Amino acid sequence: MKILSFIPLTEQQQREIRELSDDLTLEVVSPDKATKEDLHEVDAIYGWSNRLEDHAVANGHLKWIQTIRAGVDALPLDDLRKENIVVTSGSGANAINIAEQTLAYMLMFVRKLHLSMRDQDNDYWNVDEPYDEVFGKSVLIVGAGNIGSILGKYCKALGMKTIGIRRTAKATENMDEMMSMDQLDEAVGKTDFVVNILPDTKATEKIFNADTFKHMQSSSIYINIGRGKTTDTDALIDALESKEIAGAALDVFEPEPLPADNPLWDMKNVIVTPHNAGRSKHYAERAFAIFKKNLKSLLENGEVIENVVDLKLGY
Repeated sequence: MKILSFIPLTEQQQREIRELSDDLTLEVVSPDKATKEDLHEVDAIYGWSNRLEDHAVANGHLKWIQTIRAGVDALPLDDLRKENIVVTSGSGANAINIAEQTLAYMLMFVRKLHLSMRDQDNDYWNVDEPYDEVFGKSVLIVGAGNIGSILGKYCKALGMKTIGIRRTAKATENMDEMMSMDQLDEAVGKTDFVVNILPDTKATEKIFNADTFKHMQSSSIYINIGRGKTTDTDALIDALESKEIAGAALDVFEPEPLPADNPLWDMKNVIVTPHNAGRSKHYAERAFAIFKKNLKSLLENGEVIENVVDLKLGY
Protein backbone atom coordinates (compact mmCIF):
# COMPACT_ATOMS: atom_id res chain seq x y z
CA MET A 1 0.00 0.00 0.00
CA LYS A 2 1.29 3.45 -0.94
CA ILE A 3 0.29 6.37 1.27
CA LEU A 4 0.84 10.02 0.45
CA SER A 5 0.68 12.51 3.32
CA PHE A 6 0.10 16.18 2.62
CA ILE A 7 0.33 16.73 6.40
CA PRO A 8 3.77 17.21 7.98
CA LEU A 9 4.60 14.22 10.17
CA THR A 10 7.22 13.94 12.87
CA GLU A 11 9.90 11.25 12.63
CA GLN A 12 8.10 9.37 15.40
CA GLN A 13 4.76 9.55 13.57
CA GLN A 14 6.32 8.33 10.33
CA ARG A 15 7.90 5.45 12.22
CA GLU A 16 4.53 4.53 13.78
CA ILE A 17 2.90 4.39 10.36
CA ARG A 18 5.66 2.32 8.71
CA GLU A 19 5.67 -0.13 11.62
CA LEU A 20 2.04 -1.04 10.90
CA SER A 21 3.00 -3.10 7.87
CA ASP A 22 6.09 -4.21 5.94
CA ASP A 23 4.11 -3.76 2.73
CA LEU A 24 3.44 -0.08 3.36
CA THR A 25 5.14 2.87 1.65
CA LEU A 26 4.78 6.37 3.09
CA GLU A 27 5.72 9.60 1.38
CA VAL A 28 5.31 13.03 2.98
CA VAL A 29 4.97 15.92 0.51
CA SER A 30 4.06 19.58 0.98
CA PRO A 31 0.72 20.27 -0.78
CA ASP A 32 2.26 23.41 -2.28
CA LYS A 33 5.09 21.41 -3.87
CA ALA A 34 3.25 18.20 -4.73
CA THR A 35 2.87 17.24 -8.39
CA LYS A 36 0.63 14.78 -10.18
CA GLU A 37 3.62 12.40 -10.31
CA ASP A 38 3.49 12.17 -6.51
CA LEU A 39 0.02 10.66 -6.86
CA HIS A 40 1.19 7.80 -9.06
CA GLU A 41 -0.30 4.52 -7.74
CA VAL A 42 -1.22 6.13 -4.40
CA ASP A 43 -3.77 4.07 -2.46
CA ALA A 44 -4.46 6.48 0.40
CA ILE A 45 -4.04 10.20 1.08
CA TYR A 46 -3.68 11.86 4.47
CA GLY A 47 -4.79 15.49 4.14
CA TRP A 48 -5.92 17.13 0.94
CA SER A 49 -4.77 19.48 -1.83
CA ASN A 50 -7.30 21.20 -4.07
CA ARG A 51 -4.50 21.84 -6.56
CA LEU A 52 -4.32 18.15 -7.36
CA GLU A 53 -7.91 17.05 -6.94
CA ASP A 54 -8.41 16.13 -10.61
CA HIS A 55 -5.31 13.92 -10.61
CA ALA A 56 -6.15 12.37 -7.24
CA VAL A 57 -9.67 11.36 -8.25
CA ALA A 58 -8.54 9.95 -11.59
CA ASN A 59 -5.36 8.16 -10.51
CA GLY A 60 -7.04 4.74 -10.69
CA HIS A 61 -5.60 3.44 -7.40
CA LEU A 62 -6.91 5.78 -4.75
CA LYS A 63 -9.21 4.04 -2.28
CA TRP A 64 -9.27 6.29 0.77
CA ILE A 65 -8.77 9.92 1.81
CA GLN A 66 -8.34 10.87 5.47
CA THR A 67 -8.83 14.60 5.95
CA ILE A 68 -7.71 16.41 9.10
CA ARG A 69 -10.71 18.73 9.26
CA ALA A 70 -14.21 17.98 10.46
CA GLY A 71 -15.79 19.61 7.40
CA VAL A 72 -15.27 18.00 3.99
CA ASP A 73 -17.00 20.64 1.84
CA ALA A 74 -13.67 21.48 0.14
CA LEU A 75 -13.50 18.03 -1.45
CA PRO A 76 -15.15 17.02 -4.78
CA LEU A 77 -17.59 14.70 -3.04
CA ASP A 78 -19.68 13.81 -6.11
CA ASP A 79 -16.58 12.80 -8.08
CA LEU A 80 -15.21 10.79 -5.18
CA ARG A 81 -18.53 8.98 -4.79
CA LYS A 82 -18.55 8.05 -8.47
CA GLU A 83 -15.06 6.56 -8.09
CA ASN A 84 -16.01 4.71 -4.87
CA ILE A 85 -13.29 6.50 -2.92
CA VAL A 86 -13.91 6.42 0.83
CA VAL A 87 -13.49 9.68 2.77
CA THR A 88 -12.98 9.91 6.52
CA SER A 89 -12.92 13.23 8.36
CA GLY A 90 -10.94 14.64 11.27
CA SER A 91 -14.13 15.12 13.27
CA GLY A 92 -13.32 15.16 16.97
CA ALA A 93 -9.72 16.33 16.60
CA ASN A 94 -10.77 19.91 17.36
CA ALA A 95 -13.79 19.13 19.53
CA ILE A 96 -12.21 20.12 22.83
CA ASN A 97 -10.90 23.51 21.73
CA ILE A 98 -14.08 24.43 19.83
CA ALA A 99 -16.22 23.45 22.81
CA GLU A 100 -14.00 25.53 25.12
CA GLN A 101 -14.22 28.59 22.87
CA THR A 102 -18.00 28.23 22.59
CA LEU A 103 -18.28 28.06 26.38
CA ALA A 104 -16.08 31.16 26.57
CA TYR A 105 -18.54 33.07 24.38
CA MET A 106 -21.39 32.18 26.74
CA LEU A 107 -19.44 33.25 29.81
CA MET A 108 -18.41 36.50 28.13
CA PHE A 109 -22.03 37.40 27.44
CA VAL A 110 -23.45 36.63 30.89
CA ARG A 111 -20.55 38.39 32.64
CA LYS A 112 -20.47 41.19 30.01
CA LEU A 113 -16.77 40.69 29.44
CA HIS A 114 -17.16 41.62 25.79
CA LEU A 115 -18.37 45.05 26.91
CA SER A 116 -15.67 45.39 29.55
CA MET A 117 -13.01 44.80 26.88
CA ARG A 118 -14.46 47.61 24.78
CA ASP A 119 -14.48 49.85 27.87
CA GLN A 120 -10.86 48.96 28.56
CA ASP A 121 -9.87 50.12 25.08
CA ASN A 122 -11.38 53.52 25.98
CA ASP A 123 -9.88 53.68 29.52
CA TYR A 124 -13.43 53.66 30.85
CA TRP A 125 -14.34 52.25 34.29
CA ASN A 126 -17.93 51.07 33.92
CA VAL A 127 -20.13 48.81 36.04
CA ASP A 128 -22.97 47.66 33.79
CA GLU A 129 -25.66 46.04 35.95
CA PRO A 130 -27.24 43.53 35.91
CA TYR A 131 -24.73 40.68 35.53
CA ASP A 132 -25.93 37.13 34.97
CA GLU A 133 -24.74 33.51 35.15
CA VAL A 134 -24.86 30.48 32.88
CA PHE A 135 -26.11 28.38 35.80
CA GLY A 136 -29.72 27.38 35.18
CA LYS A 137 -29.69 28.51 31.57
CA SER A 138 -30.39 26.30 28.56
CA VAL A 139 -28.40 25.74 25.38
CA LEU A 140 -29.55 24.36 22.04
CA ILE A 141 -26.75 22.59 20.17
CA VAL A 142 -27.63 22.32 16.48
CA GLY A 143 -25.49 19.62 14.92
CA ALA A 144 -24.87 17.68 18.11
CA GLY A 145 -21.96 15.45 17.12
CA ASN A 146 -18.47 15.15 18.62
CA ILE A 147 -18.12 18.85 19.36
CA GLY A 148 -21.66 19.13 20.67
CA SER A 149 -21.22 16.19 23.00
CA ILE A 150 -18.16 17.72 24.65
CA LEU A 151 -19.80 21.14 24.79
CA GLY A 152 -22.82 19.50 26.40
CA LYS A 153 -20.57 17.95 29.05
CA TYR A 154 -19.05 21.36 29.88
CA CYS A 155 -22.45 23.05 30.00
CA LYS A 156 -23.99 20.40 32.23
CA ALA A 157 -21.03 20.72 34.62
CA LEU A 158 -21.97 24.39 35.01
CA GLY A 159 -25.61 23.60 35.75
CA MET A 160 -27.08 24.22 32.29
CA LYS A 161 -29.78 22.29 30.44
CA THR A 162 -28.70 20.85 27.11
CA ILE A 163 -30.90 20.24 24.07
CA GLY A 164 -29.41 18.70 20.94
CA ILE A 165 -30.56 18.68 17.34
CA ARG A 166 -29.48 16.21 14.67
CA ARG A 167 -30.96 15.12 11.35
CA THR A 168 -32.76 12.49 13.38
CA ALA A 169 -33.42 12.85 17.10
CA LYS A 170 -31.26 9.90 18.09
CA ALA A 171 -29.84 9.85 21.62
CA THR A 172 -26.59 11.78 22.01
CA GLU A 173 -24.26 11.81 24.97
CA ASN A 174 -24.57 14.76 27.38
CA MET A 175 -27.91 15.93 25.95
CA ASP A 176 -30.87 16.23 28.31
CA GLU A 177 -33.21 16.27 25.32
CA MET A 178 -32.92 15.52 21.62
CA MET A 179 -34.90 16.96 18.71
CA SER A 180 -34.74 16.55 14.93
CA MET A 181 -33.88 19.16 12.31
CA ASP A 182 -37.51 19.56 11.27
CA GLN A 183 -38.14 20.87 14.81
CA LEU A 184 -35.56 23.67 14.54
CA ASP A 185 -37.99 26.58 14.68
CA GLU A 186 -39.65 25.13 17.76
CA ALA A 187 -36.33 24.36 19.43
CA VAL A 188 -34.72 27.79 19.00
CA GLY A 189 -37.56 29.36 20.98
CA LYS A 190 -36.87 27.21 24.03
CA THR A 191 -33.29 28.15 24.92
CA ASP A 192 -31.05 30.97 26.09
CA PHE A 193 -28.16 30.07 23.77
CA VAL A 194 -28.42 28.66 20.25
CA VAL A 195 -25.15 27.09 19.06
CA ASN A 196 -24.78 26.29 15.35
CA ILE A 197 -22.26 23.51 14.62
CA LEU A 198 -23.74 22.50 11.26
CA PRO A 199 -21.58 21.49 8.27
CA ASP A 200 -21.77 23.23 4.91
CA THR A 201 -24.15 21.18 2.75
CA LYS A 202 -26.97 21.96 0.32
CA ALA A 203 -29.47 21.13 3.06
CA THR A 204 -27.92 23.54 5.60
CA GLU A 205 -27.34 26.60 3.39
CA LYS A 206 -28.92 29.64 5.12
CA ILE A 207 -30.88 27.34 7.41
CA PHE A 208 -30.56 30.10 10.01
CA ASN A 209 -32.58 32.83 8.32
CA ALA A 210 -35.04 35.61 9.09
CA ASP A 211 -37.77 33.16 10.01
CA THR A 212 -35.49 31.22 12.35
CA PHE A 213 -34.39 34.35 14.20
CA LYS A 214 -38.01 35.41 14.61
CA HIS A 215 -38.66 32.19 16.52
CA MET A 216 -35.82 32.84 18.98
CA GLN A 217 -36.34 34.56 22.31
CA SER A 218 -35.42 38.25 22.40
CA SER A 219 -32.96 37.43 25.21
CA SER A 220 -31.25 34.65 23.25
CA ILE A 221 -27.64 34.60 22.03
CA TYR A 222 -26.81 33.05 18.65
CA ILE A 223 -23.39 31.36 18.33
CA ASN A 224 -22.01 30.07 15.03
CA ILE A 225 -18.87 27.92 15.11
CA GLY A 226 -19.99 25.66 12.22
CA ARG A 227 -19.91 27.14 8.72
CA GLY A 228 -20.64 30.66 7.50
CA LYS A 229 -22.93 29.58 4.66
CA THR A 230 -25.42 28.11 7.14
CA THR A 231 -26.44 31.64 8.20
CA ASP A 232 -28.18 34.39 6.26
CA THR A 233 -25.90 37.22 7.37
CA ASP A 234 -28.24 40.02 6.31
CA ALA A 235 -31.09 38.41 8.24
CA LEU A 236 -28.84 38.05 11.29
CA ILE A 237 -27.87 41.72 11.16
CA ASP A 238 -31.54 42.70 10.90
CA ALA A 239 -32.40 40.48 13.88
CA LEU A 240 -29.64 42.08 15.96
CA GLU A 241 -30.54 45.63 14.97
CA SER A 242 -34.25 45.09 15.64
CA LYS A 243 -33.44 43.32 18.95
CA GLU A 244 -35.22 40.14 17.89
CA ILE A 245 -32.23 38.45 19.52
CA ALA A 246 -29.91 39.81 22.20
CA GLY A 247 -26.53 39.10 20.65
CA ALA A 248 -24.28 36.86 18.60
CA ALA A 249 -20.84 35.27 18.78
CA LEU A 250 -19.53 34.42 15.34
CA ASP A 251 -16.39 32.55 14.34
CA VAL A 252 -17.40 31.78 10.74
CA PHE A 253 -18.77 34.01 8.00
CA GLU A 254 -19.81 34.21 4.38
CA PRO A 255 -17.59 35.59 2.95
CA GLU A 256 -14.33 35.23 4.86
CA PRO A 257 -12.53 37.30 5.93
CA LEU A 258 -15.46 39.37 7.13
CA PRO A 259 -15.33 42.62 5.08
CA ALA A 260 -14.15 45.66 7.04
CA ASP A 261 -17.35 47.57 6.26
CA ASN A 262 -19.66 44.86 7.61
CA PRO A 263 -21.90 46.23 10.41
CA LEU A 264 -21.16 43.21 12.63
CA TRP A 265 -17.73 44.64 13.50
CA ASP A 266 -19.20 47.65 15.29
CA MET A 267 -22.12 46.03 17.10
CA LYS A 268 -21.56 45.99 20.85
CA ASN A 269 -23.72 42.90 21.22
CA VAL A 270 -21.59 40.87 18.79
CA ILE A 271 -18.33 38.98 19.37
CA VAL A 272 -16.31 38.42 16.19
CA THR A 273 -13.44 35.94 16.03
CA PRO A 274 -11.41 35.13 12.87
CA HIS A 275 -12.40 31.47 12.32
CA ASN A 276 -9.96 30.37 14.99
CA ALA A 277 -12.16 28.15 17.19
CA GLY A 278 -10.83 25.04 15.47
CA ARG A 279 -7.19 25.92 16.03
CA SER A 280 -5.15 24.31 18.79
CA LYS A 281 -1.54 23.24 19.25
CA HIS A 282 -2.95 19.78 20.10
CA TYR A 283 -4.91 19.47 16.84
CA ALA A 284 -2.25 17.70 14.77
CA GLU A 285 -1.67 14.94 17.32
CA ARG A 286 -5.40 14.24 17.68
CA ALA A 287 -5.92 14.19 13.90
CA PHE A 288 -2.97 11.82 13.51
CA ALA A 289 -4.48 9.45 16.08
CA ILE A 290 -7.66 9.22 13.94
CA PHE A 291 -5.60 8.59 10.80
CA LYS A 292 -3.51 5.89 12.47
CA LYS A 293 -6.57 4.16 13.90
CA ASN A 294 -8.25 4.09 10.49
CA LEU A 295 -5.13 2.88 8.71
CA LYS A 296 -4.63 0.08 11.24
CA SER A 297 -8.25 -0.98 10.75
CA LEU A 298 -7.87 -0.88 6.96
CA LEU A 299 -4.76 -3.07 7.08
CA GLU A 300 -6.26 -5.56 9.55
CA ASN A 301 -9.93 -5.62 8.56
CA GLY A 302 -10.06 -4.17 5.06
CA GLU A 303 -12.11 -1.12 6.03
CA VAL A 304 -11.84 2.18 7.88
CA ILE A 305 -14.11 2.67 10.89
CA GLU A 306 -13.73 6.20 12.28
CA ASN A 307 -15.57 9.26 10.90
CA VAL A 308 -16.64 7.71 7.59
CA VAL A 309 -18.32 10.45 5.53
CA ASP A 310 -21.62 9.91 3.74
CA LEU A 311 -20.66 11.43 0.41
CA LYS A 312 -24.31 12.06 -0.52
CA LEU A 313 -25.05 13.97 2.68
CA GLY A 314 -21.67 15.71 2.86
CA TYR A 315 -20.80 14.77 6.44
